[in-house]
Amino acid sequence: MTVEFERKTTDLLTGPVTYFVAGAGHDIVYLHPAAGMRISEPLCRLVRRFRVWAPVVPGFDGTVPHETVDTMPALAGLLATFIESGPGRAVDVVGSSLGGWLGAWLAVRHPDLVEHLVLAAPAGFRPADAPPLSFEPEVMRAQLYAHPERVPPDDKPPEMRKANAEAVARYGLGGSHDAALQARVTEIACQTLILHGTLDVRVLATGVQMLKERIPNSQLVYVYDAAHSLELDQPERVGALIEDFLVRGEAFIVNQALPEIADTAAGSRA
Repeated sequence: MTVEFERKTTDLLTGPVTYFVAGAGHDIVYLHPAAGMRISEPLCRLVRRFRVWAPVVPGFDGTVPHETVDTMPALAGLLATFIESGPGRAVDVVGSSLGGWLGAWLAVRHPDLVEHLVLAAPAGFRPADAPPLSFEPEVMRAQLYAHPERVPPDDKPPEMRKANAEAVARYGLGGSHDAALQARVTEIACQTLILHGTLDVRVLATGVQMLKERIPNSQLVYVYDAAHSLELDQPERVGALIEDFLVRGEAFIVNQALPEIADTAAGSRA
């Protein structure tokens, strides 16, 4: 399914934010991973039911960083301003890797803006004593994808990929250990879905299990035969899980085989 996302820019107090938007219905904000923004199959699937907003974190994909925004909590504040100026009401948030890290901070600091939260292979939750992450291109590619043959060609020029790596360093994301956030995830009150690939070695199982234990209203689902990049390794499974969770909410774990229930629930949230 091909979906045309409209690229726009909004001027916020700290600087411009580029974003993509498509669809109609209840608002979803999608937060991209450290590789930058990509229109994936799960995103296109969500557009069938929802209006999807996908902001680009300043500094990624050729955008300009904001001088006063250089930490994850500061990014969460920027995202809150984006939501208030765009959708203008509480949204569902879907975050992938880096985006999951940011989405968790948003849910902690601005709970009134998050109705449902999806943390797909969320970064930021590695133990302090875990081996350091490798950012060597060949190592990363082997760790990101269980099925590299399914990955669409990367059309981002080398200088943009280099700038994305610099943005990762700017926000202090290399270690993927955020002690302050780990101490506060118990404050996340919204319904939360945590997704983890069974072959993911960049986000450790201990990290997502800790989230499941500490976030009161959470579900942890393992995606079989997927490494870190869930959306590209298993797009159909991941898209279906996210859609089902956002449609059903608290009923996500029951009656998953009855599509008519999902249709009814979706109508109630339109």
